[in-house]
Amino acid sequence: MRLTKRSVEGLEAADKRYEVRDDDLPGFLVRVGVTGEKSFYLMYRAGKGRGAAKRRLALGSFPAVTVEQARKLAREKLALVTMGADPAEVLREEKATRSVSSVLEQFLAEHVRAKLKPGTVRCYEQQAAAHILPALGALKITEVSARQVSGLHHSLRETPYQANRVLATLSKFFNWCEVAGFRDRGTNPVLGVERFKESKRMVFMGKAEVEAIGASIARLESCGKLSPVAAAAFKVLLFTGARCGEVTTLKWSYLDLERGLAHLPDSKTGAKTIHLPAAARAVLLSLPRINEYCFPGRYERGHIVGVSKMWKRVLDDAGLSGWRIHDLRHAFASYAVNSGKSLPIVGKMLGHTQAATTARYAHLAENPVAAAAESTAQEIQKDLTGGKVIPFRKRAG
Repeated sequence: MRLTKRSVEGLEAADKRYEVRDDDLPGFLVRVGVTGEKSFYLMYRAGKGRGAAKRRLALGSFPAVTVEQARKLAREKLALVTMGADPAEVLREEKATRSVSSVLEQFLAEHVRAKLKPGTVRCYEQQAAAHILPALGALKITEVSARQVSGLHHSLRETPYQANRVLATLSKFFNWCEVAGFRDRGTNPVLGVERFKESKRMVFMGKAEVEAIGASIARLESCGKLSPVAAAAFKVLLFTGARCGEVTTLKWSYLDLERGLAHLPDSKTGAKTIHLPAAARAVLLSLPRINEYCFPGRYERGHIVGVSKMWKRVLDDAGLSGWRIHDLRHAFASYAVNSGKSLPIVGKMLGHTQAATTARYAHLAENPVAAAAESTAQEIQKDLTGGKVIPFRKRAG
């Protein structure tokens, strides 16, 4: 078929990627991916005769690049081929001379900022600025080796979690580089670099910590050192187990207070529903409606920010240290498991998409099971011994 705007728009995704060649211009084609994305290419031979190597030159993605723009570019490249040039090789050599700094900025612009969530974008940008650019930025993109990546990873050994996140970012970056043609396929220098072992926090807030935090919030709010909005936000975090960003950006329009639900259009795991128990609803109903956000920011603009500083103030007043705001979420889960809730139910309440994420609380579930086993055995023992409970005695000798 002749490739036109209408014909390209009409091409639908199939089980496998496929190509449609243009009838008018030899070698000009559009590729349709399994998810429906469409890209223009030029196929040609670099040299004369059937023995010459075949080349595939990317011309752009539809609809960012129109059919006519791609066709015009294909004609220009074919003209160069007739004069003995190899446009694909020229482009590859040009890309190979680019620095990590230059390519990384293109990666951030075309992939990270265009496709990822704002919180993830901030993480990528922070890792790039703090670690990747200082260590690798001046190198040519094709010069980066596994030894250099391993060296950067090792330099961050005092913060293993951060080191592994930087390694994950680099892996994504170099995979993108291969797809974009900046490096040959299968040359990702992150492959084979062993991650540091990470220890998940297994100790969660208990009754003493929660009581101390509650007393601190009340004291600081009463003396004006903690705003009512911040105090309310911390309470809702504890009452719902929601993530900090989900609560601080909560809008009145998301709430269905009659049913006790908050429908978030987006979150870390996509659209999500938060259950609002009576305690959380009472806190929300006590707040004045100042703007679209349940927890408005200073000067009644936007939503509350800077909660980390307010959290530190609460901890200092409570005489606690080492706890993060995210630990309020863990505390909610810990209370739920210790009260006998099953791990699948706890996972649903927290909005986990994978059972493995909730499994970190499994060791807490032993307590209610042990208590249930103990009470059951005592009931049996009463009947077995005529109503007498026989205390456990160690055997002599």
